Amino acid sequence: MIFSHLFNQKLNNKVWVFSSTNNEEFNYNSKYLFIYVLENEKDITPYYVINDDNERERLKRKYGESFFIETKTLEGIKTVLSAGVWFTSAGLPLYGTKFNNNRQIINLWHGVPLKKIALLENNYSKLKKIYFKTIFSKNYSYILTTSKNLINIMKDSFGVDERKVKVWGQPRNDVIFKNVNKDILESLSLYNDKYNKLILYAPTYRDNEETCLFPFEDFDKNKLEEFLETNNILIYIHTHMNESSNISKYLGKRIRVLEDDKIDDIMGILNVFNILITDYSSIYIDFLLLKRPIIFLPYDKEKYLSKRGFNFDYDKVTPGHKPETMNEFMGVLDEIFAGRDLYKEDRELVNDIFNEISYPCSKEICMNVKGILEIK
Repeated sequence: MIFSHLFNQKLNNKVWVFSSTNNEEFNYNSKYLFIYVLENEKDITPYYVINDDNERERLKRKYGESFFIETKTLEGIKTVLSAGVWFTSAGLPLYGTKFNNNRQIINLWHGVPLKKIALLENNYSKLKKIYFKTIFSKNYSYILTTSKNLINIMKDSFGVDERKVKVWGQPRNDVIFKNVNKDILESLSLYNDKYNKLILYAPTYRDNEETCLFPFEDFDKNKLEEFLETNNILIYIHTHMNESSNISKYLGKRIRVLEDDKIDDIMGILNVFNILITDYSSIYIDFLLLKRPIIFLPYDKEKYLSKRGFNFDYDKVTPGHKPETMNEFMGVLDEIFAGRDLYKEDRELVNDIFNEISYPCSKEICMNVKGILEIK
């Protein structure tokens, strides 16, 4: 009787539930749309599912006691099942079938699919695909993306009809257009005239092996530090938390690590950097919105391509220098900071492919959802 009541309760279209990675992380597009709704949509009651007790208490202190819930108790499950809308960036707030009966379940996702994702991944077994289609594909009402050029890829990746893929943008990109909090910059030594040339190095996480930073045969840490010092450059490395112990050998006065305890989400400070260095991370597609130079270091491209797979020809959609030696790398930095931007037009072309939504989009997403629900 209890479970029957829970699953058959009337939905409240003005209750919106948000969730993300493992129902434990306050991240990705779910985070930013939740914050927007909390601050701007006063007729909506938002809840965010956080099953990590410590993280939930931290967020309650920061944003308010009543907005963070868990799904480990009947009370939490009841709240989630009462919501007329679920937003997710990864997974679902509850796992099962037919949750989308009269409920809008919207997958915001967490990036542009440069790499193959979900059902298109090379290593997906038949059993895993059946599970994915049953639990995810059949539950989703809509899946969001940033460009009409990505509709077919998202459709095939998630096993849905193309009419369910909506070009509404990524809420996390809204912060790119905002000024960064001065206190955050000061805590990272970024609010300082000594470091007026700032570079973010954000490589992709490799599941079962260490990422090779500065992958040059002629890499010389002391020589690079001297070059950075002379040219007033500061490089911040941002890697996956599982790799934090592997990067100490690269660090110095001018090469530092972005610590998770000082910055919740790299998107919040992305717009302070003059240059991005990456390999296969889709963060570069977000960075394209800033119209600034990008350097690519795809030292294991063929291996990574065969293992993970790409949805695009890598070399055609990565508009930037690809230095293979440290001397080339330093020469590229000299060139960029001297104002010679050889890839400006190429970046604009690629940006047009991926970023049709190149403005803050959270307000529009909320308007679209309210329109579907006929909320006035």
